[in-house]
Amino acid sequence: MVMSMSSFAQQFPLTSQYLINPYALTPTLAGSTGYPEAFMGYRTDLVGVSGSPRTFRGSGFGSIYQDKMWIGGEIYMDKTDILSLFKAQLSYTYKLQLENEQFLSFGVWASFYQNSVNIDNTIGIDPNDPLINGASKLNSTAFNTGFGINYNWKDLNVGFSFPTLFTTKEEYTLNQGYYLRLQREMLVYGSYMFHLHQDWKLQAYVVYRKMRNEPMSVDISLMAIYLNRFWLGTLYRNSNAIAINVGGHIYNGFTLNYSYDIGIGGIHSHTGGAHEISLGYRFKFSGNDYFDKKTSGSKRGGKAKQYRDLPYPQVQEYNYKKK
Repeated sequence: MVMSMSSFAQQFPLTSQYLINPYALTPTLAGSTGYPEAFMGYRTDLVGVSGSPRTFRGSGFGSIYQDKMWIGGEIYMDKTDILSLFKAQLSYTYKLQLENEQFLSFGVWASFYQNSVNIDNTIGIDPNDPLINGASKLNSTAFNTGFGINYNWKDLNVGFSFPTLFTTKEEYTLNQGYYLRLQREMLVYGSYMFHLHQDWKLQAYVVYRKMRNEPMSVDISLMAIYLNRFWLGTLYRNSNAIAINVGGHIYNGFTLNYSYDIGIGGIHSHTGGAHEISLGYRFKFSGNDYFDKKTSGSKRGGKAKQYRDLPYPQVQEYNYKKK
């Protein structure tokens, strides 16, 4: 049990939904489309294993000043058999325009974590064991912060962030000597949107994660987008997994996305894979051009205002001869 607590405390649930919801990758990307958004999602991993991980997630963000300042939040509950992790996060992002179609975003956030071990559901554990002290549940809480920087130029996004900036070690309640440990994590990413045809786009994403005492994680993905409304893609993760991603803009700002992770090697190929589904809503949006960014002075739906030239009277010059 102690080994499981230590392993789980250094491991956070992964997701592929950042392909549609960039805020799920890093809060620095809040407002990257110019619209307020909200998402809810559910993920189940290792579906062929009893007590496998399940993750409930909700996030959202909105502008508080001229599409430059954004606040956002995220909560999730990750449960694996007798272990559960709750997270609540609040973020602030400032979006600075450098040149025409060039932006630099700065994000900071604070996070609260609570890790629990449900002793009542364990097998073969003596409740009178002095390590348990008769408790039915062991709890530990921790606070952490993070920050990130993102550069955007037209269809290019590159950036880095520290989802957890500080290394912490918090004792479990009633169990001195056993700790919830949070390690510093680094995230580097890049994406680009290729315009292949009038009706087709291709989004490419690369994400690199590294945490102390853990192997690095690398995601490489390609997602084809049709009519700026429907998408189908694939993602490769170096932990012997491939994900298939499919979804679309349903109506009036609502989106639905589903992904299925397939294990391709080792124990992953015998665990049944993972399912993830999310429902999103984009506020103040109409039309179907979901992957077009909102520009300043734009109408709802991402369509820019059209202007027409007004006829002004011509100025004529006259020469006067001095009498």
